[in-house]
Amino acid sequence: MSVSANGLMQAYNAARRAGADFPTIWETVLKKHPLVAREPVQGRSDQGPVLEVPLITGQRIVFGSACFSVR
Repeated sequence: MSVSANGLMQAYNAARRAGADFPTIWETVLKKHPLVAREPVQGRSDQGPVLEVPLITGQRIVFGSACFSVR
């Protein structure tokens, strides 16, 4: 398992391409990853509701309805 944010995003993308939904990706990819600090929290962006996954680096992965980003 890669411990870089880039590796984490590659694993996320691979799971999405395979058809996994967010709850499945949380359980199989994100939850046990060493960079993930804690469970997702709900938030809002200009585009609507998002889920934010805090990382131990102080960054967070933000999942929206159409895309995701690392902030």
